[in-house]
Amino acid sequence: MDPGWSDRDEAVAARLTALARSGMLNRPIALAGFMGVGKTTLGRRLAELLDRPFYDTDRYVEETWGRCVDDFFATGEEPEFRRLEANAVAELTRRGPAVIALGGGVLLSQPSRLLLRERSLLVHLHVPWSELREHLSELVDTRPLLRGKSMAEIHQLYLQRLATYRAATLRVTVSRRSLAEAATALLEALRALEAGPGPAPSSTSRARPAGLA
Repeated sequence: MDPGWSDRDEAVAARLTALARSGMLNRPIALAGFMGVGKTTLGRRLAELLDRPFYDTDRYVEETWGRCVDDFFATGEEPEFRRLEANAVAELTRRGPAVIALGGGVLLSQPSRLLLRERSLLVHLHVPWSELREHLSELVDTRPLLRGKSMAEIHQLYLQRLATYRAATLRVTVSRRSLAEAATALLEALRALEAGPGPAPSSTSRARPAGLA
């Protein structure tokens, strides 16, 4: 992803920052999406713009319980990891306005889905399968759930996860090819959401209420 931002990108970011500082965005913003869509990278950038703390649920589990995520999966302890992940969601959403990057499987838990809908602004960062599959080779190297799986099996996992992301309040289609484009899409979608009734969001952001896509 290209980290460069245009003047237009910066203007959108400035408007969103002004909204946040005025108190309009007063809930945690939780970013959901499939593995590798850029939740952590975009989350850090958004937190910086909004002057908020940033949390990543995977890192929170690792730092709190002293085990890396890969270790849980390598030892067949995914259920234990999911339990700790749900605990992380409950804890982090109590900390006030923040930006939270959710692990790709967080929304598999119905209690976590309900909690995030209640306490946060839940945003689904969507990368179409046609684009995501171009990057599968690099994702497999860093994602334990993908190792040893065929393209068809990964696609099935993608579809299963996609169904859970319908719990999100907002869906924003982003690109893995450009950080600037992805960040701008996210910022414009949030700005349009907070603006209330009025013209539909720009087609550039391709944002829509989740469940209507």
